[in-house]
Amino acid sequence: LEGCKQNVVELLKRNSGWVFESPSLGVLEYRVLGTNFRDYAIIFTQLEFGDEAFNTVELYSRTETASQEALGLFSQWTEGLGFLSQQ
Repeated sequence: LEGCKQNVVELLKRNSGWVFESPSLGVLEYRVLGTNFRDYAIIFTQLEFGDEAFNTVELYSRTETASQEALGLFSQWTEGLGFLSQQ
């Protein structure tokens, strides 16, 4: 309803696996936690603005309503990383 946003960010591969960074843009860590490469991706991001750093976990879905598989994995990751349900 609010339309789409598109951002382009160049990330540098940090080590083997799905871990990237772009310190000049404040992206300390960008990690693919889970994906089936077709329907969804769960992404962990650690950002830094000034002296403050914070973490986010996001669920991206190609459909308006994410699958039960994606929602279940997202819940497991957020709980495992210490996020509260309100966050």
